[in-house]
Amino acid sequence: LPETIGNLSSLEELVLDKCKALESLPQTIGQLGKLVCLQMRECKSIDGLPESIGDCSALVEVGLSKCAGLKSLPASIGKWTVLEDLILAKCKGILNLPESIGQCRALSLLDLRNCKKLESLPDSMAQLERLRHLDLSTCKSLKALPSSLGDLPMLDVISVSNCLALEELP
Repeated sequence: LPETIGNLSSLEELVLDKCKALESLPQTIGQLGKLVCLQMRECKSIDGLPESIGDCSALVEVGLSKCAGLKSLPASIGKWTVLEDLILAKCKGILNLPESIGQCRALSLLDLRNCKKLESLPDSMAQLERLRHLDLSTCKSLKALPSSLGDLPMLDVISVSNCLALEELP
């Protein structure tokens, strides 16, 4: 993508699905202050997002499913205070989530199914008071869940099927 993408100040939706050779996003992506939806499904070559992505503070939905090369999210995602849906299903390279995810206070759906290398979840998830649906199915390396998950008042669904390394529930 060109660096000039940041000049599209009125852009609300960016869909880059199946851009399999896309390796990175430019730092100027953070200038998209009105961006509400970012979809990057099946962008298999992308291994991370720029730190500036946190400046897209109007994001409500982020879909990064099947981004097999994605290893982590930047700490700046804590600025996504209106984010409702974060979909990382089948991101097989994700090892963990940043502690700052707890600042995404509007988050209601967190889909991590088939994140096979995910080993743990941050304790800051206790701050996700609007979280309703947490899908951890087939997170085969997940060893434990934060004990604070039981304190989330709106959590309706936790799916942990096929989490082979999970030793106990809080």
